[in-house]
Amino acid sequence: MKIYIDESGDLGFTDRSSPYFVIAALIVHDPLAIHRCFAKIRRNKLKKKYKELPEFKFNNSSPEIKRRILGCIASANADIAYCVLRKEQVYPHLRLNHLIIYNYLTGSLISHIVQRYHDSGPVDITVDKSLNGIQREAFDQYLIYKTFEKNPAGNPAEIPIGIEHADSKNEPCIQAADFIAGALHYYYRTNDDTFSGIIGEKVTLAFDYFNGPQK
Repeated sequence: MKIYIDESGDLGFTDRSSPYFVIAALIVHDPLAIHRCFAKIRRNKLKKKYKELPEFKFNNSSPEIKRRILGCIASANADIAYCVLRKEQVYPHLRLNHLIIYNYLTGSLISHIVQRYHDSGPVDITVDKSLNGIQREAFDQYLIYKTFEKNPAGNPAEIPIGIEHADSKNEPCIQAADFIAGALHYYYRTNDDTFSGIIGEKVTLAFDYFNGPQK
């Protein structure tokens, strides 16, 4: 099982910060299908500014490109899981500990995914390499801890886990996860499902902290 993680929003708690933070996981059964999505879009007629971009991002793409990429993801052999944090509910003493919040949300999401797809063999997790060395190590350790905390067998040998921190410019599946997170974040900010509705049927797990699972 291959899982690609990205997020949308920020973990700030100022007046300028987004009220929501979304982490999306793309559970890919055929990574090549996602790669082909982005290759096909690049081959089609694009405005010059998009052709020169090193990677596609939800926030700097036109509505047309957003719909095309999300539509391609929706047709691929993949599932989506995500969690959304309503930041107004975060305890004041945690608001300065961004890494703790991020690790907890990601670890909990991965744990639920592994529980849901526990018969799918080894788990390979790929995240955008935005964390520094020490943060990566802490993140990796916590992810493994959270996964086996809820694993009924409690035996790491039964669920081999690999974690990779990759450059999103070189990994279309992370770019796809960015579009998913962006579409979901847009929905929570605006209550407009123009983009999230395209991928709605692909969502198998959804967690609204601290309101519990939605799916």
